[in-house]
Amino acid sequence: MSRTATDALRAAAFGCAAVALVLLLAHDRADGPRPDVLAALLAGAACAGAWAWATRREPAPVRGPSPWRGLPSVLPRNPVDWYTVAGTLLVALAPFAAFRFAALGEVHEVTLVLGSLPLFFWGLAVLPVLGTLLVRRLSERHRLLARDAKAGRVPAVRFELEDGQWVRIIDEENRRLVDPRPDVTQMLKLRDARGDYYGVQLLRPGILGPSPVGQFSRFTAEFRGGPVWVMWPDRWEAVLAVARRGGPLAYPVVVVSETGAMIWGYSAISWSDRYLTDPANRLATVPGLAARPLRPRPAFHAPVHGRLFAGLGIALAALTPLLLDLVSGAASAALGGLAAVAVAVTPLVVAHAAGRHPDTTRWDVPPVQDFRVPSAGSH
Repeated sequence: MSRTATDALRAAAFGCAAVALVLLLAHDRADGPRPDVLAALLAGAACAGAWAWATRREPAPVRGPSPWRGLPSVLPRNPVDWYTVAGTLLVALAPFAAFRFAALGEVHEVTLVLGSLPLFFWGLAVLPVLGTLLVRRLSERHRLLARDAKAGRVPAVRFELEDGQWVRIIDEENRRLVDPRPDVTQMLKLRDARGDYYGVQLLRPGILGPSPVGQFSRFTAEFRGGPVWVMWPDRWEAVLAVARRGGPLAYPVVVVSETGAMIWGYSAISWSDRYLTDPANRLATVPGLAARPLRPRPAFHAPVHGRLFAGLGIALAALTPLLLDLVSGAASAALGGLAAVAVAVTPLVVAHAAGRHPDTTRWDVPPVQDFRVPSAGSH
């Protein structure tokens, strides 16, 4: 199915959920059955299911030929992900709306207040995430790289993008012997003209903030086996000095394809010095030439989206008797509370699953590296 059609299904699912939320906030149980809210929720569920079916075996996008115009001097921030913005708003407001609709007029006012307060504060805690999603502020190191590119010259090296790897590492300090949980990171595996390997890690996402995992996986799917350029800040020695005094031991980088698509990332300092100290790698950028931030193209992944649909399904099942006016009193409030908790907890469960269950159609998953056993390296 085309990108436009799958985007339309996603937008329709969010739109139906937003309509249902507004209707819940505008009414309470005293208004009787609410088939309009139930219809909106069912329509949203149908659109989400259609999106899952349409993208379950989505092929990798095929990139078309594009002339190489040189290193870009304009490195934009990632665009606003309006789907994530909409989802964050729903997660912030829906739990309170569901409980208020279910409990108002059905239980004692004290019970209503005690149940609403945690959900109200939950919404206040989630809403600041919108600032991160809308402002999309780059780290100071990446702003330095963007300014150096605009000034006209940066260290840059042409690599071949070999693969995208889902790397799992057991730290040296891990004391657990049975089923130790590895730290997980996603990395682009690159190879230079001499055959040496180089890795670029993704930006570190914040709690409930924008995740670049989808951006990395799409970049790999589109440009695997082809040439890409890695750009570092021209003032890399200043980054090194700051890193040695504290902060992440990593250089900011941008990876740019020869079609102009780009993604921000980090690279380890120990891997980069051989490129940064070679004067031949200090290249000019093209004035006014802008790179194009790559948008993620999500597809259904059962271990992640299955949890999403299960959590929202619980909320829908809890709300259905209320919307049909089949229960009242404490039972109504209890079902509203169940729906509220399901909506609030589901994003946390999904975020955890997204960091633990790679999509093997998009990522190469090498064996776990156990650094407690230097001679083994993996198990």
